[in-house]
Amino acid sequence: MRLITAKTVAAFAQDHADARQGLSDWVAIVKNARWTSPVDLQRSVPGARPISDKRVVFNIQGNKFRIVCDVQYADDRHNGIVRVQFIGTHAEYDKIDAMTVTLRPTDS
Repeated sequence: MRLITAKTVAAFAQDHADARQGLSDWVAIVKNARWTSPVDLQRSVPGARPISDKRVVFNIQGNKFRIVCDVQYADDRHNGIVRVQFIGTHAEYDKIDAMTVTLRPTDS
């Protein structure tokens, strides 16, 4: 999968030392994946929770951190795209609407 907004993940990891290993592991999983459906994604990442056809919430480090992404699943033409729309602590996640949250262009 192609990870869009990887800089956002890296910046969050820089500011949250306790999230670095979990985020590094997550980035490696995403970049090495080729998900073709939400079911395929959940087989690869059991803690992931699809909340719509294209939006997924990932739990990082035992649910201490959350990432909300839009996923364009792979098909015959491309390997798929994952775009981070939110990254934060569980407490920060509780204050957003995961279905509608988006990064501002300056965030990515």
